[in-house]
Amino acid sequence: MATQTEVGKHLDLSDRSVRELLDRGILPNARRGALDLDQCRVAYIRHLRETAAGRGAGPSADGLTDARARLAHEQADHFALKNAALRLELLPRADITLAVTAIFTIVRDRLSALPARLAGPLAATSDPEAVRVRLSDAVSGVLVELSEERVVAIQEETADAA
Repeated sequence: MATQTEVGKHLDLSDRSVRELLDRGILPNARRGALDLDQCRVAYIRHLRETAAGRGAGPSADGLTDARARLAHEQADHFALKNAALRLELLPRADITLAVTAIFTIVRDRLSALPARLAGPLAATSDPEAVRVRLSDAVSGVLVELSEERVVAIQEETADAA
């Protein structure tokens, strides 16, 4: 049987560390403060193994394990993004914003031009079906034009104009 000080020397720990391990139930508590060196050594080695394997007891061990898991996850995300960028699978946000803004501007301009372009011809038409067909044809024409529009060209023109 040994004292806390002797267990500390045997395990290369301070008295305070031995007390903390006893309080946390990691080292077996003996009656009247007499500790078995062999039992304490085995319990401490098991505790170290559990901690190293990420299964250690206590909030600090859990926090460290969680932090390591978060770090590993973030590193994996970082490398996945880096690899995607190298494969040219990612597009810069500014370029996408510019392209979407450009296409919406084109859509707005083309649709806004329809009333002025159709007002005269439709004013003379009294047949509702003819008006519907004419409007439908005009909208279809605009949609065809829009489907053939190259956003890249618009983007370059917008950049040149700036």
